[in-house]
Amino acid sequence: MKLNQNGNESNYEECTASASASTANLGPGYDIFGLGLDVLEDIVTVKIKKRAVKSKNNLKIIIKGDEAESIPKKPEANTSGLVAKKMIAEYNLYNYNFLIEIEKNIPAGYGMGSSAASAVATAVSIDSLFEFNLDQIKLMEYSAEGELASAGVKHYDNISGAHFGNFVIVKTYPKLDFINIKSPKELILVVCVPTINVPKKKTEISRAVLPKKIPLQNIVYNMSNACSLVAGFYKGDVQMICDSINDCIIEPYRKKMIPGYDIIKNACLQEGAMAFTISGAGPSTIAFMNTKKTALHISKVMREEHEKLGIGCKTFLTKPSSGSRILSLK
Repeated sequence: MKLNQNGNESNYEECTASASASTANLGPGYDIFGLGLDVLEDIVTVKIKKRAVKSKNNLKIIIKGDEAESIPKKPEANTSGLVAKKMIAEYNLYNYNFLIEIEKNIPAGYGMGSSAASAVATAVSIDSLFEFNLDQIKLMEYSAEGELASAGVKHYDNISGAHFGNFVIVKTYPKLDFINIKSPKELILVVCVPTINVPKKKTEISRAVLPKKIPLQNIVYNMSNACSLVAGFYKGDVQMICDSINDCIIEPYRKKMIPGYDIIKNACLQEGAMAFTISGAGPSTIAFMNTKKTALHISKVMREEHEKLGIGCKTFLTKPSSGSRILSLK
């Protein structure tokens, strides 16, 4: 779609895109593994309009949905805002007014890739509106700008899951790259979101609690599980995937921020879950299995165990997603 160059100030041109929730790490793959989740999605509409005079004050954000109250609206503190500001600056788009409308459906700060979904949908929309035809690496680099709002650093595990869908390996050295592997059809997951207060910039806080030095044997343990998890996705072997979701580096520190984590994990594993871990930075948790019947049972177990602890929760049955998509362009 070519932009209208006649300077007409009365009409916006717009693109709407969606990106799904995601989970990151999958146990041993800290900052390396991402998995798109076909359960909730953020929908972002970017509207642009030519203006007569260039201005750096050309970006406004509107947030809709149940999660709207928890999301900052200032562009410099908002996931979508940071992505847009970076792209506006690099392509000198100050002769356009930008209006970004975010339909926020993924709960923010709970380890389901909320910031990543909004960031990806924003980058995809701007790329489509201006026909930049960005390659996937560049698109991910812009999307990662949004993670600065919640994590304080750019990381790619959630944004890759939200954009590519299915299972993604993030490679950052010697250069950024993404390896996307289709998930087994039998893989089904249950995400549990506890009804607890989370601090602002929770992801940044949860990164700060991690150790700076790690024993060599722990690195070997996680590496062996990470390698076999990748092999499981390549082979389409749910059992191998689940047998590999073991982490002795990140989980011991982050589980302290999740009330009743060990109790809930043990109950789920005893009741038929094939694997259980923290979803991203938490406090959401995620269980893995290969039948819907087991998933429904584990969902019930999660709710019962949280009730015993005096904590409410929401559970979501999901399969891996197929990635971000453009919903409309006009």
